[in-house]
Amino acid sequence: MADTVTPIYGKDRILAFRLFEERTKKAATKLALQTQHTWKFEAKSDSTETKDGNINSPATATATLEIEAISSLDEVNTMLEDAVLHSKMLEVWDINLADSKGSGKYGAKYARGYLQSWEVPSEIGKLVELKTTMNVDQLPVSGEATLTSEQQKEVQYTFADTTQATE
Repeated sequence: MADTVTPIYGKDRILAFRLFEERTKKAATKLALQTQHTWKFEAKSDSTETKDGNINSPATATATLEIEAISSLDEVNTMLEDAVLHSKMLEVWDINLADSKGSGKYGAKYARGYLQSWEVPSEIGKLVELKTTMNVDQLPVSGEATLTSEQQKEVQYTFADTTQATE
């Protein structure tokens, strides 16, 4: 019997970031108000002309991650801007919330690299949307990422009762 094909929705894929230098001190944090991200893989082959015709030699693939989000004055936006201005290495997780592995684990891609740009156009009557591109070292690696209950609350607010809220 064939497996059921399940489509992947962009809303189920979130990005979490951390400065590589802080990996022993902090957990990753979700990029708030993300609108989209795009993985791009490219492998440009070299072509050598011979008397018998062209021969292509394979090239190593490179990866970049294009990110768009509504700009905000939160810790992650500040960290990302600082990372591009000061050439700091970042870690990124592309977490698929629809791919639950149980115990707070989700299917994910992990990569390290550097932001190569930081664009924040401000247009009248519109939300400010940041755009940036990350050059990835080597290629992303697939695995399972853990989301703590605090990180899950960042992703979606939790149920609130009708009774008076407490701090």
